[in-house]
Amino acid sequence: MIKQRMPLFVIILLSALSGCQLMTDSYSNKVDFSDYYLWIKSLNEDEIAQEIIEQKNNKQSGYVKADVQLIMLYSLPNSPIHNPYTAKTMLNDYPLEPYNSSTFSSTDLAFIVMLKDQLNQQLLLLEQLTNYKGAYQQSKKITTAQQFKINQSNKKINQLNKQIIQLKKIEKTISERGQ
Repeated sequence: MIKQRMPLFVIILLSALSGCQLMTDSYSNKVDFSDYYLWIKSLNEDEIAQEIIEQKNNKQSGYVKADVQLIMLYSLPNSPIHNPYTAKTMLNDYPLEPYNSSTFSSTDLAFIVMLKDQLNQQLLLLEQLTNYKGAYQQSKKITTAQQFKINQSNKKINQLNKQIIQLKKIEKTISERGQ
């Protein structure tokens, strides 16, 4: 009886194992951006430069993950290509809809939305910083102009004080002669 059921058991076991394999394969097609981001954060400058080249090549080859991975490389602060404007533009142009269920997990979609929010915030801060720099430069020009006027006024005051002293000496001399 056991020998008769052994082939059936082997078939069921193989079916279960192949089913697990199919689930593993479908999961391996999913992108895990949080792990990738943590990995690129740990790279040194030379390794990041090499990863940039690799992802640009992957993008040309039509690799689905390459666009988002390049976006992360552009948004990475210590990246040689760090540019939040480029990252935000690429993220805005990236078509998320066709890939939602087939490529991205809900965690990855959340990561992308969070990245978009962070880039928006960073760009807003950069714009404010640019405005502050402009206001600082303008106030520096005004301060320089005011300082110039103050210096000119101080020179006039010094000249007037010298004239007053000369006039007092003349007045003293006249009053001494008149006595």
